[in-house]
Parts: sequence; C-alpha cells; structure tokens
Amino acid sequence: MRMLLLHLLPGLLLFIAGIIFRTWPPKQINWLYGFRTHYSMRDQPNWDEANRYHPTLLIGIGMIATLAGGLSYLFVPPKLGILLVVALMLVLLMGSIVLTNEHLKRKYGKW
Repeated sequence: MRMLLLHLLPGLLLFIAGIIFRTWPPKQINWLYGFRTHYSMRDQPNWDEANRYHPTLLIGIGMIATLAGGLSYLFVPPKLGILLVVALMLVLLMGSIVLTNEHLKRKYGKW
C-alpha cells in the first residue's frame, strides 16, 4: 500500500496544485505564487492569462502522472516505477512551461 501511494503521490500533488491555482489565482504579479517566467511577469495582462491557462495544464499533467503511477505500480519494479513517474512528470512540467509561454506569445505578440 505504501508503494502504491509513492507511485500516485507526485501526480496527485500536481493535480491538487492545479486545482488550487485555478481556484485561487494570484491577482497581482509577485515572486512567490503563480506562473512566474520573464514573459508572464512582463505586464498584468500576460500575468493574468498565464495564471488562467497554466492550471489547466497542471491538472492534466497531474491526471497523466497519476495514471502513469498506477500503471507503473502494476507493471514495473517499484523503484524504477517511481523514477519513471517523476521523470515523466518533470518532462511534462517543462513542456507546460513552454506551452504556456507559446500561448502568451500567440496571444500578446513577440517576447
């Protein structure tokens, strides 16, 4: 049971983070809470759009990582399974940063 939790926990945490960001998005540009990249912090419209768009990606990544965790628990040796889930999650998170910045670029123009 403990190993199952270790496989599912990374995805569940991202899913919960996405729900929290969607429910309580940051109102003002800050250095503590929200989607913080150079482009998203350039002005308030970029900030608002990034913090509206990115939580949806986090929720999706959380669901994918949770599903991958469950499957790796069933079919892959435990330590390797956890490593694979964390690696998948990191790749998806990096992709979500790129996708969000590309979304801002399309919506508001060049960087």
